[in-house]
Amino acid sequence: MVYKKHLRGAAQYAQGTSREAEVMDASPYRLIQILMEALMGRLAATKGAIERGDAMAKTQAGGRAQAIITELRTSLDYEKGQDVAITLNSLYDYMGRRLVQAMAAEDPKMVEEVINLMKPVKEGWDGIKDEAEKVLNAG
Repeated sequence: MVYKKHLRGAAQYAQGTSREAEVMDASPYRLIQILMEALMGRLAATKGAIERGDAMAKTQAGGRAQAIITELRTSLDYEKGQDVAITLNSLYDYMGRRLVQAMAAEDPKMVEEVINLMKPVKEGWDGIKDEAEKVLNAG
């Protein structure tokens, strides 16, 4: 499997939110899914803040998005995920750098690029639920 079983970042993300109980009871598969959902939301919020010229909201949403990207990267399991984990690490690295560039340039099109890169990753993860649950819950 591409991701590690234990994700401290998902719990940190949800602390003090309405999702805290969901995260505490979530399977390892669901924790990654929650992070991906949160990332898509934070990216959309960052893009919207840039479009509105809201610097504070841009900084808050962009910072949270960056933290989630970092958590997804640190959650990769290179031993089990091998080439897929390496590829995802490179993609997440690029997404993080591109998000920083987008925020500095205040360019919503750059944020949209990051959103468009994340969509197929999330859709792929959503599509392998049964296989992922089996692998992540094993031993």
